[in-house]
Amino acid sequence: MNINIFSKIEENAINGNYIDNIAITQIISLKKTETISYKGLLELSKKASIALLELGIKRNDKIFINGKSSINFISIFLGALKIGIIPIPGNPELSPQQTNHILNNSKPALIISDKKIKNINLNFNHKQLNNKQWKKLIYEVRLKSINTYISKINDIAFLIYSSGTTGLPKAIVHRHQSILNTYFLHQNILKLKVKDKIFTTSNLFFAYALGNNFFAPLLIGLNTIFNDSIIENLTEIIDKHHPKVVFSVPTIYRRLLKDPKTNIKTLFNVKYFVSAGERIPDKLYNEWKDIIGSPLLNCYGTTETLAIVIATIPNKSKIGSTGKPITTIETKLIEKNGKESNKKGILYLKHHSFSKKYLNNKEKSLKTFNHGWIKTGDIWSLKNNDWYYQGREDDLIKVAGKWVNPKDLEKEASEVKEVIDSFCITAESEEGTHRLALFLYIKNNKNENLIIKLVKNRISSFPKYKQPYWIKTITDVPQTATGKIKRNDLKILIER
Repeated sequence: MNINIFSKIEENAINGNYIDNIAITQIISLKKTETISYKGLLELSKKASIALLELGIKRNDKIFINGKSSINFISIFLGALKIGIIPIPGNPELSPQQTNHILNNSKPALIISDKKIKNINLNFNHKQLNNKQWKKLIYEVRLKSINTYISKINDIAFLIYSSGTTGLPKAIVHRHQSILNTYFLHQNILKLKVKDKIFTTSNLFFAYALGNNFFAPLLIGLNTIFNDSIIENLTEIIDKHHPKVVFSVPTIYRRLLKDPKTNIKTLFNVKYFVSAGERIPDKLYNEWKDIIGSPLLNCYGTTETLAIVIATIPNKSKIGSTGKPITTIETKLIEKNGKESNKKGILYLKHHSFSKKYLNNKEKSLKTFNHGWIKTGDIWSLKNNDWYYQGREDDLIKVAGKWVNPKDLEKEASEVKEVIDSFCITAESEEGTHRLALFLYIKNNKNENLIIKLVKNRISSFPKYKQPYWIKTITDVPQTATGKIKRNDLKILIER
């Protein structure tokens, strides 16, 4: 299929008669927002295309966009896609070493950044502009007709780098075709219509937001809402902008329930709360359902798929389950012995739109991609046709020569009323052996000893090799910008 996603967004807006509707609402502060229509966004994106060409950027060149979730970011991204230039969303929160790795790995011809990126060990020629300089260029551009590049089946549309939590970030290669698969959840499961509003708490440099709050809504005529500032209370955004669907992660939802500033009544006005990034803990699922009256919708996707691939269907939610795979996607579970299973195993996914490789990383590409299948590295189980996430293949811990699933300990510890959440890791003991450490996230240390005693009683029936060597309480959880737990930071608390 030959396609350009810019043309698809434009054609759908014209044919669907929503070209003048609001495409994006950008929250600058609680008192200030900026909106742009589909027509305005497409014109701004065309100006971005012209500006890129005037800078000497050519088709198949790469550009690195390092900034906040904004109209500016999206217009540059779409402008690049229109003329066959390959955009790369940058994460301003990465360390300088990780950013330099990404830049040297991808070698963009142009870097556009909110803040100046230090030219440390960059081994390629490039231009660099800050957003103020870029906006000045756009202001001076005269709109004119330019050809849209219609990409071929294997042409690269854009690159997105993994978060680098298990090593250096990897560049996932996506095509225009990949983008078309992103709106299945919105259109077929959530049943969203033109003009409906959606909001995400994640930033656009993550695949979760890029697929669900950029590509999907613009392809089907939604009003997508972005927040580029720090607003602690999510209910204030909901109260003012009235999104029909909110996309977030378990950490944010947990924080909402615990925050005394949260206006619970405001949450009743959202039809669906979608959660991804990690499994919803059973305790959070029950608390949310009891307080809000409707369950969180658990979903699953990967940076390699770009789209949500396993989703909970509204009114069919079950505790612990992520629902069922999207009907157009092939799945299989493979056991450690390499045999296919209908009960439990490592999840493999297949769809013509999914990524087929990592950029400049043949070794990892061969491990992940094979004859159209993607090895996710995630362990899943099946029960009555419902899918249950069991953790990462590399999360399994070997203790005393036996494998331990840390989720078993975490689940039991989290059942204790005073424990908000729990995290099990391995750390090195004074004897140099690897032992289990269980961290209990609690509100304050006032009843620390009692809480630890209650947890010990609850896990007392576990085999000795499954018993944690350390049990510690924490009142703050180290986490990434997407809400994932920084387990290495927890390890430091034990080993320092």
